[in-house]
Amino acid sequence: MSTYGATLRASGFADLVERAVDAASSPKLAAVIIRRTIIALGFFFFVRWYFGLTTKNTVDGLSLGSLYGIVGVALVLAYRTSRIINFAAAAVGAVPAITAVLLSTAEHVSYLVTMPIALVGGMLSGALTEFVILRRFNSASRLIVTVISIGVAQSYAALGFFIPVWFGERAAAVPKVTTPWQGIEFRNSRGEPIVTGNHIFAVGIVIALTLGLMYFLKRTRLGIALRASSENAERAKLLGIPVGTVNMAAWAIAGLLSGAAIFAQAPIVGVPSDATLGFDTLLYGLAAAVMARFQNVGLALLAGLGVGLLITGSTAKSGTYDWAALTMFIVIYLAMLFQRRSRSRAVEADASSWQTVATFRPIPLELRRVDSVVRARALSILAALAVAIVLPYVIGDAYVPALQVLPIYGIVAVSLVVLTGWAGQISLGQFGIVGMSAACAGGLIASHNIDFFAALAIGIGAGVVTALIVGLPATRIHGLYLAVTTLAFGYAVQYWFLNPNYVVGKHILPNTGASGIRRPWLYGRINLEDEKYFYFLCVVLLLVCILAAQSFRKNRSGRVLIALRDNQRAATSYTIAPVRTRLAAFAVSGAICGVAGVLYAYHQHSVIPSSYDVFSGIGVFLAAAVAGLGSLSAGVIGAVLFEATVLFGPHLWAGLGPTWCSVIPLLFTGPLLILNLYVNPGGFAGWAFEKRDDWLRRVAARRRIHVPALVADRLVEDDAPAAMPMPEPELVP
Repeated sequence: MSTYGATLRASGFADLVERAVDAASSPKLAAVIIRRTIIALGFFFFVRWYFGLTTKNTVDGLSLGSLYGIVGVALVLAYRTSRIINFAAAAVGAVPAITAVLLSTAEHVSYLVTMPIALVGGMLSGALTEFVILRRFNSASRLIVTVISIGVAQSYAALGFFIPVWFGERAAAVPKVTTPWQGIEFRNSRGEPIVTGNHIFAVGIVIALTLGLMYFLKRTRLGIALRASSENAERAKLLGIPVGTVNMAAWAIAGLLSGAAIFAQAPIVGVPSDATLGFDTLLYGLAAAVMARFQNVGLALLAGLGVGLLITGSTAKSGTYDWAALTMFIVIYLAMLFQRRSRSRAVEADASSWQTVATFRPIPLELRRVDSVVRARALSILAALAVAIVLPYVIGDAYVPALQVLPIYGIVAVSLVVLTGWAGQISLGQFGIVGMSAACAGGLIASHNIDFFAALAIGIGAGVVTALIVGLPATRIHGLYLAVTTLAFGYAVQYWFLNPNYVVGKHILPNTGASGIRRPWLYGRINLEDEKYFYFLCVVLLLVCILAAQSFRKNRSGRVLIALRDNQRAATSYTIAPVRTRLAAFAVSGAICGVAGVLYAYHQHSVIPSSYDVFSGIGVFLAAAVAGLGSLSAGVIGAVLFEATVLFGPHLWAGLGPTWCSVIPLLFTGPLLILNLYVNPGGFAGWAFEKRDDWLRRVAARRRIHVPALVADRLVEDDAPAAMPMPEPELVP
């Protein structure tokens, strides 16, 4: 058996090596290189002409683009090994890189001497992250692993706040980074430096690392193993490929790439204050990775250089970054909309594992009419309603306006449960849909003082249309890519669509200089300008949205949606239309977001673009995912508690100082998030439903009621044999 396994492994690797060599020497490769070179040169000259870029702007754009390109390369690498979007791609090597640069500036250590700290430290940081954290989630769904990557990024951001403290606050105002080659300058006819040694080093080290990575993937045994495991991890294990070692190598390389890029860019753009580099940098790297279809490393670098030129050109022409956000949304949207659909079964399996979330069954039919169960359900509902009713009278009138935001966030969480928990489509820019609904309804309210229910209908319609437009790429590709689209859309809404300086915002946003948005009287009796009355209206509409979502889930539309999420091929064989079903999920989710948008506009008496920012969308998604996106009640509770922490938490820890006030929110979405998902893979809902089932078993035992579902679960738990640890196979030449 061992001889057969060794032969199988050897023949498998020989086949992979032969395929890699044949691909590299194929005549088609030259044609591909020539075609991409022509397209790249055409794009380069067009951007220079359209934006009127000077030579200095061009060099700055290419230098900045090298950072986006290397982030794109790290994203491609993570996707090829784990089939996830690694939101920590830029953060994993940031802490050692920032430490190395600050050693050079604050402690006056030579730039060359600190370079190994950034490079080796980045590799070690990536490898340890995979070994200590990611390896614990090998059996988790792609959704959970992606949430974990966001938690890793937030953890590094929290760690980054303490780096200046380690240097005695001398890093608070970082001086210019000094390099041995900064004296090398190429000047124009006016004597202005356009290319410096720092530019040459930054671009050169990025290109060298990318070329080295391409050679590693195509010519080394570990690189070929990495490519093989990305195609089919189970088959790779059968061929003797140590998938765990391969994943660790991928994260180590990602740390090396990000650490080297940040270290090389610091003399040009400065030392980043955020160890995650911000989600905007990640967005630009995602644009590069999308154009490379998350497959081609060299194309990702080339696309990153193009993104850098677009960002620099739009900024130079408009004088603001607002157009850059819109440009990235258009680039990502078109790249996904016209991307060819994959017909690979392996890709279908990966998409299915990506979409899988923890599902929780209802109370078994045998126990639903038992007195103790009925009382427990009634008491839990009454307790929740009692808290919602009593809360505004307990906290005081000054805090009621902030309290009104909590049910609005709960409504957004309901839309996320429908779209992500049931349809399997990941949305990180849900507040962008909320913002568009608020703007469309708010402008008409302020200008024409329309009826409340008419405003609600307009907001719902705007949410449906916006969600359908954003969800169009989901008709061709699965939830993984939609996370990128919604993130880009969130930035575009925040900086362009809701900006009164541009055509869309100028026409739909309410005129805040006039009377603004006034809350009406309902039925001539209820004055919504009363803060408590408006709070109770928000609570009532939250209950209406929950009941509507529950009704949707119980009907055929909800069952079809779940079937399509779990197995698209099987669902289509039963004449289920995937396109129509997915768009229906987007329409329902957008309608619920429309309700939240109208309430938010009335709450603020205006439409404030910063209220619909990307971080709010990411935060509510994380909160709902940690609580459990498979359950409506859990998703709502998670979002409400998250926003309560954001609104009222600073009053609790204000005495700890400004550093801790900034770090504590990151701890909730970083280390504590990772710890919670490690202990409860199904979120808090998984733990709560497990305790509920234990109680139901005791009730069934006391009443001598046979419940097959609960008994089967216990038998599986008791009879399951202890898992024998399997040694990780080694690479066989």
